Amino acid sequence: MQQVERRGRPPITNQPLVSIVIPTYCEEQHIERCLKSIRRQKFQKGAIEVIVVDSDSPDNTKALAKQYTNKVLNVETRGVSKARNMGAQKAKGELLIFLDADTLLDSSFISKMYESFADSRVAYVSGSLVGLERSGIADNLFKLFHYGLVNKVAALTAKLGFPLFPTVCCACRKRVFRKIGGFDENLAIAEDLVFSLKMGKVGKCLVNGEAKAHTSLRRVKKHGKMKNYFIYFKNYLRVFVLNQKPWIHDFPHTVET
Repeated sequence: MQQVERRGRPPITNQPLVSIVIPTYCEEQHIERCLKSIRRQKFQKGAIEVIVVDSDSPDNTKALAKQYTNKVLNVETRGVSKARNMGAQKAKGELLIFLDADTLLDSSFISKMYESFADSRVAYVSGSLVGLERSGIADNLFKLFHYGLVNKVAALTAKLGFPLFPTVCCACRKRVFRKIGGFDENLAIAEDLVFSLKMGKVGKCLVNGEAKAHTSLRRVKKHGKMKNYFIYFKNYLRVFVLNQKPWIHDFPHTVET
């Protein structure tokens, strides 16, 4: 069990209070920095458990993760929902945090997220996203626009009662996770939005603007910024408007083994 604490201070309990689930596939370039940011957390309420669920990566992702936690699971069939569900099933903490492997947490992130659940009505909380990479002026402006938009949409939809949270750095109560049945493993896209909408039906959802997470733009930039928006927009229409599955050719990894 990975425990995060101040140096020289014994763990408060052997039973983790918070379980962090990180799905991975070929993340050897990012996972170590992510896990180091968890080790730097200033959280003193209890122990933190880290669970890395890897989709049978052919690189060194698992080997690197094992240097930071003894809970590294392997799932042969790729799919981020499957990985998150498996991690949640193995988790011992009462609070689940789902974190992307290319994301770094501010040292107060877990403390700030935990504070949000002091209200017993709260079921699901999103952190506030900040761009990770330092690049040219144009990319920096796009980064501010992109994550500013994502944060505002998440906060506004939560207030309106239909939360739309990307699951980059989100937390929920484990009992509520079980109640709604976890993530839909049949969706190649929008599984996080469907999950947050389910959460909104059973409890209060909100964005904690003080819980900062620095995440990479690599997925947005992979196909080009505008093409990436178009791919997601057309597939969101299929999922939410037409009640159909996404085009699998846009997300071929979901059928690889």
